[in-house]
Amino acid sequence: MERRRGQWAIATVGALLAALLVQGLAFAAGPVRFANGEPENDTQLSELTPAEAAFVQKKLAMAAAAATTGTPTIRSGNKLAPMYACEFDPCEDPTPPSWPPPGGPSPAKTLATRARQQNNYYFCGPASGQVVINWTRGISSTSTNGEDLSTNWRRQSKIATWMNTTSLGTGGASLAAGLNNSNGVVKPTADWVYTYADNGTMQAFFNKILTDIDGFGMPLVLATAPHMANAGVDYLESWPREYPGAHHWIVVRGYDGLWGAPSILIKYQDSSAGFGGATGSFDDSLSVVYQVSKANQGGHVVW
Repeated sequence: MERRRGQWAIATVGALLAALLVQGLAFAAGPVRFANGEPENDTQLSELTPAEAAFVQKKLAMAAAAATTGTPTIRSGNKLAPMYACEFDPCEDPTPPSWPPPGGPSPAKTLATRARQQNNYYFCGPASGQVVINWTRGISSTSTNGEDLSTNWRRQSKIATWMNTTSLGTGGASLAAGLNNSNGVVKPTADWVYTYADNGTMQAFFNKILTDIDGFGMPLVLATAPHMANAGVDYLESWPREYPGAHHWIVVRGYDGLWGAPSILIKYQDSSAGFGGATGSFDDSLSVVYQVSKANQGGHVVW
């Protein structure tokens, strides 16, 4: 399988200098820590109120409908979606979008999210959350500095407190709760809620991606084992070296191709420059992204 470098991969001078600084300090004190931002055995799913559970069931029905509409096609290139922002927070309209349309979901869509560099080896969860929150708040700065309040809705360290992040990482249910913070994401509908859930089958996982990105214009945050030992082709493009112990969060921001197409690409952003991976925008096949998530404690996603 040929690995294809993402068209929009970035590595800013600032991020590189930060990575070098981290490495220089680490050499003085011991080996470099690789990104390991999720606790072991993080399989406790989000606990939902009845209203939240009803919304999740509504989304699951939308995801299931994606498999029965339209004709599978594939298209090259990306279609940038406008940044989502409501005049009021939360949005006033409680009705979910009419989706998918009779012709089926969009054959390709990529949200114009902006990558952020994680502050330390265990902040990939807050960094991913920062990308999502910034997107919904209409922040388009390409600076990867997660602590600059002039280019972020909230500092990464603040988001980490919302997510109860520790040196063991960020649990999935806590990551979802942080996104749902009243000062976090701008909701696309009044009943919107992020939840930590099982991926399900590969098709069910892909339908979750379609529903959030095409149906609601919202990114997802995926738990991964980015490059296990003896992984073959099943490792993230952003992690070319093996790090068997890494549990890592990434932002899923787009897709190219529908179920049944010869190939489907998943677009994502990583935050791990200097900690074993890279910071920027990448793409990998649906199969690879699904497998690296499945290798991480069975496969879970915040959607």
